[in-house]
This record gives sequence, C-alpha cells and structure tokens, in this order.
Amino acid sequence: MTLIELLIAMVVAGIVGAATISLMTAQLRFTERTEADRAGLRVSRSALNVLITDMRMVDPSWGVEDATASSVTLRIPYALGIICASTASKQTILLLPVDSISFHQPGYSGYATRGGTGVYTPNNGGTLAEVAVSNTCTGSPSNAFAIAAPASAPNQKTRQIEITTSGVVPVAVGTPVMLFRRTRFYFAPSMLAGLTGRTALWREWMDVDGSEVELAAPFDDAAAFRFFEMGAADAADDPPADLATLVGLELFLPGQSENTPRMRNAPAQADLRTQVFFVNRNE
Repeated sequence: MTLIELLIAMVVAGIVGAATISLMTAQLRFTERTEADRAGLRVSRSALNVLITDMRMVDPSWGVEDATASSVTLRIPYALGIICASTASKQTILLLPVDSISFHQPGYSGYATRGGTGVYTPNNGGTLAEVAVSNTCTGSPSNAFAIAAPASAPNQKTRQIEITTSGVVPVAVGTPVMLFRRTRFYFAPSMLAGLTGRTALWREWMDVDGSEVELAAPFDDAAAFRFFEMGAADAADDPPADLATLVGLELFLPGQSENTPRMRNAPAQADLRTQVFFVNRNE
C-alpha cells in the first residue's frame, strides 16, 4: 500500500465517520424531541383524566360554588342511594354499590335529595357514619328496599350510612340521594423537585385540612379554565355572574416537558384543549 492509497483511505474513512456521527446526532436529537413532546402530552392527559372524571357528574344548578380562570370549586357527587328514614336530625340512607376507594376518600361535604320534579336540593354539612345494614332499610314492607350485595364482591358492598343533621326538612322514604365532596381544582406553582415555581394543577378537598394534592406538572402559564354559559356557542374567559347558568367548562391544558430539548429554546409543549359539559343540561 502506497502513501497515497493510505491517505485516500483515511479521507474516505473520515468522510464516512463524519456522516455516521452526523446521522447519529440527528437521530438522538429527534428521539429527544419526540420524548419531550410525549412528556408534555402525558402531563396534559393525566390532568384531563382526573378533571373529566370528577366534573362530568356535577349538577349545574348547584354544583359550581366558585369559578375563575385559574380555579373552580365544585360539589362533586361520589355516591348514590335512597332514603330509608328521614328526620330533622338524622338521615338514614342505603347506598347503591360504590367503589370502596371512592367512598373512603376524605372530604364528605354534604348530601342532595331529589325532589318530585327531578331537581336535587343540596344540604351542606352533617356528620357521616357507616353503620351495619339494619331493618330500617331492609325489613318492614314499607321500607322493603332489599338491595343484596353480590357474593365475594367487596367493592360492591351494600352500605348503610347515617348522616347526623340539624334543622333540615325531612323527606319521604325512598327519595334518591347523592353524597358530594366540595373540591377545588386550581393552577398554582409546583412544589415538585426540579419543577419548583412552574405551573401545576392542584386539587383540594375543601372540608379536609391539609388535603391539597399536586396532580400534574408542569404546564405553561397560560393554562386556564374557560366557561360555557347557557345559550352561548363559545366559551368565555370569565365566568357568568350567575354560576347556575353554566353548562360546562373548557379546559386549556398546555402540558410541558420537564427539560428543554437540545436545539430548542423552550420546553416541548402539548396544547391540549377540550370541553366538559355537565350532565342533565344540554341547553
């Protein structure tokens, strides 16, 4: 092999090596950008799953307590049942099968009873206690509800509860009833390591001390709730003066990646926008 042949071989090897390195670098950058895009989308979707699950069951006539672009406070139903006995001081209720995890989460806030026109009337407060299923709910013919729990199905256990109340108007035996939690969703700075100060979605059970939980992060600062009012085709930035006229919410969840990919000057962002309309209202 001559010196010229060796030089030519080295030049060719250098060209091939440089092309290979360039290709590998481009592939790594592409993979990093793709993973960053997926990370932003995961943040948006994780928040969306929680919000939709809770918000769809809100009764629009009394379920929204407070609302701004960065915070909404809702009465969220989590269990349904029927009244077995009702006095001004105690409500005895037989619940339909409810998931044990959902039932035992903290934050009972009140109950709502269904009137003859189909409208639920909320009653805040009271003290809830689970009791053994008694003759009050399963015994005499006038109270013969007899809902039997499926065998070997602990999550479908039939539960009897008693709510100690004060000065409420008794309702008829057999009245449908729902239990609800006052829950606040809001955007605020994250407390997670490495994300401190970036926008996060939080949940707070209003009637439980220290119940704030960071659900998802990070988001762009533009993350917000918007509002569909009865009769309006488009969502508004500000809530209506009468919250009972709300028919749903628009959720803007611009999830971001934790880190900034190379060759970009900002984290990857997935601008997820969707609508949640409340049940029992489609005006």
